[in-house]
Amino acid sequence: MAFDVDAMTEQFGKQAGIVRDAFIYVIKRQFTSKDIFNNITFSIDDFCRDMGYNKSELYRRLDIWNNKNKPPKLIDGHECDSLFEYALYRAAKENVIFHRWSKDGNPIINTYQIFKSVEILYDATTKKNTKRTYSIVLGSDILNAAFARFFVLDYEDYKNLAAKSSDATSSYRNFYIFYARMVATAKARNQHNYITTVDDLANVFNYTISVPKNRKTSVKRALDNIKSKMTYSFNYQFIADPNPENKSKLQYHVLFQFSDVCLTYFEEKLVGFWAKLLERVGYSYMGSLKKDNTDYHERQRAIGQPIDKEKLFEWWFSNADQKRKNEILNSVIKDIFPNGRF
Repeated sequence: MAFDVDAMTEQFGKQAGIVRDAFIYVIKRQFTSKDIFNNITFSIDDFCRDMGYNKSELYRRLDIWNNKNKPPKLIDGHECDSLFEYALYRAAKENVIFHRWSKDGNPIINTYQIFKSVEILYDATTKKNTKRTYSIVLGSDILNAAFARFFVLDYEDYKNLAAKSSDATSSYRNFYIFYARMVATAKARNQHNYITTVDDLANVFNYTISVPKNRKTSVKRALDNIKSKMTYSFNYQFIADPNPENKSKLQYHVLFQFSDVCLTYFEEKLVGFWAKLLERVGYSYMGSLKKDNTDYHERQRAIGQPIDKEKLFEWWFSNADQKRKNEILNSVIKDIFPNGRF
């Protein structure tokens, strides 16, 4: 999402912000539960309270439905016709195509399923279908990717970027994911700044404004609003193109500056957490192969060879050996986060 800020919008359109927020909401709850093998179940009230949405807006029947265009129906005739449920339905049904560059400078196209499954659970104690909860399982590719490539964001700051409309909330939070990438890039370069263009930021905010001056004004208004809501914020200024070959004095580039406090805060222990977790998971996985004689011989032949990470992840996120895997997870959390906060 940080590398290809258009991908979610291109795939889901108006539902993109809901899909992204539901994903972040679920993955946050899943990992802070210290039991990553549980499905996450929540109500619309839980989601709205945490993510700053209006329940009526999320449950509003979309105006795209008519006699020719009908909402998807589930087995019991339940219609996914609201903004929220249609977004969840699409996140389980459709893959998202993310474009990025490899370390060698080659273009890569990756496809991800955001949700592996979405279960709508009616409250059996009432006769009202509106009283329901949702149980979501994240897509395996998304979970596997967490071991290898991620940017850190502050969940409270992300939540605080709620605006009056769901469209504005979506654009602000899309920027915040891009912001996590900017900070990580600055840290990797041992710098305190990051330069991008007004046009790129307009893309991040999903603004379709043709006049450059108006586009710049809208970007400035959004950045100022976001700054006022963030704990670990940034400074910015509009500058001319820093490329010395371009002599234009028009200020349509944006220089972001990050303080030492901000960079230190995002020096997250999560980097060490994932590395240690992957190491211990690898040891445990190899040990699990030992239980079967055939797999044991395969293991013996594979000594000195890299672990097949695809099979490793498949085992880690399966239902096998859950007790042992939870012991590993909680042990690593204790090592990296002595105060118990994850």
